[in-house]
Amino acid sequence: MTPVVGLCLFAAVLCGTIVSTDGKFLPDIRLPKNILPEHYSIGIIPDIHQGNADIEGFFHLDFFVQSPTDRIVMHAVNLTLNEESIVVNQLPSKAMEIMQENDVSKISSTGISEKSKMLKVLRPVSYDVEKEFAIIHLGSKLEENRRYRVSLNYSGSLAKNLKGFYGSEYLDRKSKTKKWVGVTQFEPTSARLAFPCLDEPAMKATFTMSIGRRTNYTSLSNMPLVKSEPMSNKEGWFWDFYEKSVPMSTYLIACLVSEFSFRQARPVIRKDSDNQSTQNVTDIRIWARADAIDQVDLAVKVTPNMLEFLEEYFQVSFPLPKIDLVGLPDFSSGAMENWGLVTYRETTLLVNPKSAAVRDEMNVERVIAHELAHQWFGNLVTMDWWNALWLNEGFATYVQRLVLDNVSPKYQYGTLQALDFLSVMDADGLESSHAISVDVAHPTQITEIFDAISYTKSAAVIRMMNDFLGEATFRQGITNYLNEKKYKNAQQDELWQFLSEQAHRDAVLPLNLDVKMIMDTWTLQMGFPVITIVRNYTDGYAFISQKRFLRGVTPITSSDEKSRAVTNSVGSKRTDFPTYRWWVPVSLTDSVAHDFNQSNTRPAVWLTPSELSATKFIGKNEDSWVIANILATGYYRVNYDERNWGLLDLQLKTDHQVIHPINRAYLIDDAFALAAAEILPYPTAFNLIEYLPNEDHHVPWTSAFRALNYIGRMFSYTKDHGRYKAFMRSLVVPSYIRIGNKFQPDDSPLTKMLRISMTTQACSQEYRPCIRQAQLLFDEWMDSPDPIGSNSIIPDLRSSTYCTAIKYGGQLEWDFAWRMSFNMTSAQDRDVILSALGCSRDPWILIRYLSFVLDPSSGIRKQDGRRVISAVASNPGGRRIAFQFVLNHFEEMFSYFGNPVRVLQMLSSTTSSLNTPEELVKIQKLMESKVMLLQKAQTSANNIQSVVSANIKWMDKNFKNLNQWFDSKGF
Repeated sequence: MTPVVGLCLFAAVLCGTIVSTDGKFLPDIRLPKNILPEHYSIGIIPDIHQGNADIEGFFHLDFFVQSPTDRIVMHAVNLTLNEESIVVNQLPSKAMEIMQENDVSKISSTGISEKSKMLKVLRPVSYDVEKEFAIIHLGSKLEENRRYRVSLNYSGSLAKNLKGFYGSEYLDRKSKTKKWVGVTQFEPTSARLAFPCLDEPAMKATFTMSIGRRTNYTSLSNMPLVKSEPMSNKEGWFWDFYEKSVPMSTYLIACLVSEFSFRQARPVIRKDSDNQSTQNVTDIRIWARADAIDQVDLAVKVTPNMLEFLEEYFQVSFPLPKIDLVGLPDFSSGAMENWGLVTYRETTLLVNPKSAAVRDEMNVERVIAHELAHQWFGNLVTMDWWNALWLNEGFATYVQRLVLDNVSPKYQYGTLQALDFLSVMDADGLESSHAISVDVAHPTQITEIFDAISYTKSAAVIRMMNDFLGEATFRQGITNYLNEKKYKNAQQDELWQFLSEQAHRDAVLPLNLDVKMIMDTWTLQMGFPVITIVRNYTDGYAFISQKRFLRGVTPITSSDEKSRAVTNSVGSKRTDFPTYRWWVPVSLTDSVAHDFNQSNTRPAVWLTPSELSATKFIGKNEDSWVIANILATGYYRVNYDERNWGLLDLQLKTDHQVIHPINRAYLIDDAFALAAAEILPYPTAFNLIEYLPNEDHHVPWTSAFRALNYIGRMFSYTKDHGRYKAFMRSLVVPSYIRIGNKFQPDDSPLTKMLRISMTTQACSQEYRPCIRQAQLLFDEWMDSPDPIGSNSIIPDLRSSTYCTAIKYGGQLEWDFAWRMSFNMTSAQDRDVILSALGCSRDPWILIRYLSFVLDPSSGIRKQDGRRVISAVASNPGGRRIAFQFVLNHFEEMFSYFGNPVRVLQMLSSTTSSLNTPEELVKIQKLMESKVMLLQKAQTSANNIQSVVSANIKWMDKNFKNLNQWFDSKGF
């Protein structure tokens, strides 16, 4: 394997310290702990009309002094503090303040006693650009254990990179006029772009927000509106004053100024125990552009049901009197859980009932469930620092499954989420992965960990924990944790404590074992194990062992592991921490019991860091197979001895339905992943999928396609790619003919998804009847007298149909689809077209399409730049075109998108299938030449190189063997 020499330039250890190019450590950017915020009063005037960009604001912060200091250090980025307006006053004690509040004659217009002590403010204010600090210097020290208020006026500009308080514009189709919207996106560290603040999650405070707006606009914030008043000094402007908030972190503050409309959902009403008098009510509204308001019906329907389920599940009421959900035309994330004002991309909130595919509906419900789960995990109880981001995102990802399985069971989302857990294993099996809990310092590093490890792997290990503790113990422990820590911050050890206490009360864990001992092995080190089961068919015992699973590199030896203990055990300074060894709960069944019920997922065997293997009696039946990891509740792969693989293969061919579809999917994925890592022969994996022509379940097919599509990408630039396609046609076409693409009224969502997958594969593998049908349907659409209002292509098949027609068409088809993309009333419809436009086989069309990403007049929104690049990169004929485009425009992309992590994500989409040493050298040279741009995004840079290196090794080790297998099968 070609060594990844470029990695030496980014050799920061995963415990998070940033190393600059000259070898020096970059400064710590954490706030000093001298002061703690108590309450903010913020007035902000964003002038969004006609694309204006000015922000004016006033700011009061009441704070408590923990230790004497002559400085007030706050975060502020691209803000100008009016130095002449800065006033610092000592506040009375809490008791005296209450007395004064009852005597209005003693309170000034700013709410401070006229006799309160005013401190001298020194000029000028200083700014630390690297740390993003504004520092107010005082003529005397703030006294310990006293309270103060700092007040000032400030100004700034609306941000341009979809973070902070930013502006956006859209075309209202009904009035044919341009409209403007101003909205905030503060997570993780962008509140400081909108107002001065102590912008760390542990710096919780209450907030009183006031928003200035023109007469024709409406504003929203986290809390209900109290009143609106005309501004005395700005004609045609109003102040909207909002209720005081509950204690919350700055990243959860939200503001919106727009001309949006809303629809009222059913309120959530809670009653007293006598079920007579109303205790409290939460009002629910769904907001959107006026010409998209008819697409909120699904959200209106499901949101109250989800909120009620979450209250019941957590046994903690939602604490706010209202919650608004808003669909935005420009939004960098999928959604944001701001307390009481949740913001979404239009594709994750709105559904056009006339054109919605099953995946559109499920995705909207999934994202709504995720953000509502955050109202408890993240908002009510917030991680203490970003290294515990998984406490927010992992739990929201795990709980969204519970919500959907109870509110919308038709989706079988718990079964589908098992595929997500397989997907994250691809990244986590690389040496460049990171632990769930990973130290971060710079804001860019924080942005990097919003990834599959923090979301999906975290959800997988939470699911595993729920399973070995039992649902009742898990839920009660979580409820205790939320009640005790509400409105506060928490570290993962505190969660472990509550769960351990409940586990000991319920006697599900022995007193000498606690949750921390088990779960630290999953959250403080990267990766996961492969569990190997080798059976003795004579005496009936099985030898079960664990070892770290790695792909693309030579497995690490025990001596190497010890040397990496500090690096890998992020957050743990214990040098004796047993790295790359886990507490592993292993569940089992066999062909006699074939017990795939939830009740059988509890561990039959525990492997531990000190006992890496165990022996288990499982029976002397030589013809009985064994399967581990029932329903995939454990986060690990499983390998078996050759005979057991053969028995599983025979069972699948005889009657595959004996094995649960989740375990069928995992057998396939494990086999191909083990083969790619040179642990299992590829013929064993291919033998396992020979039964697939009889498979009718979406999940095993999807697992197979994941594995086989990777092989296809590796073969795509070789002379043998045709052999791979011939094999795929032999597998797919009979099933496509049998399963069909004719949707039936009684089709379940999973059946619809299977038809979609089979059609997509049949067309992509050049099955001519599939291609001809797609071309015919697309031609009919093009020839329609009203293509905007009339499209007979089934919504679920539009993605495949558009892509196929554009791939085998020319400029005529491409230009038609491009025009249609601007006339779609549904954001999902537009996304489908944007992805399909990358399917063209004409290089010049793809090059032109990519150029639109950096052209603000093209109509491609910044939020869609990654979609366009990924669409071209997913096209075998466009992969290297997209890669070269990013290489040529790397610095321009950094300037345009303003976010190094986002640009590296775009680069990653173009490099994930590259597999030659020459291409790796190009990437390394790019990294070497852009060190200053990338110094704060090292993990992303490392991952890109690790993926390509793994691909190169795969080609070195597996390409020849697979060709021999194709030979043996006559392809």
